[in-house]
Amino acid sequence: MTTIHRLNPTIDVHTPLGYGKAIAWIDYGPEVNTVWKVVLYESGKPRNFYDDEVLVYPNAMDAEENNLVIPEKWKK
Repeated sequence: MTTIHRLNPTIDVHTPLGYGKAIAWIDYGPEVNTVWKVVLYESGKPRNFYDDEVLVYPNAMDAEENNLVIPEKWKK
């Protein structure tokens, strides 16, 4: 069974294609990684990414530090 969850509010994420906001995720079941629907800030294009291609930025409102380490292969 496929489940689609709209993220409200959206979540800031980093992907191999750059910085964007996750607007939804899609769960196809235990056989497939969860898919994140991300709108890239630079181009405005929506793209799909698997879980292992998404890094979630910490929430500053929760006093979390931004210790996000972007993989070298993702840097332009």
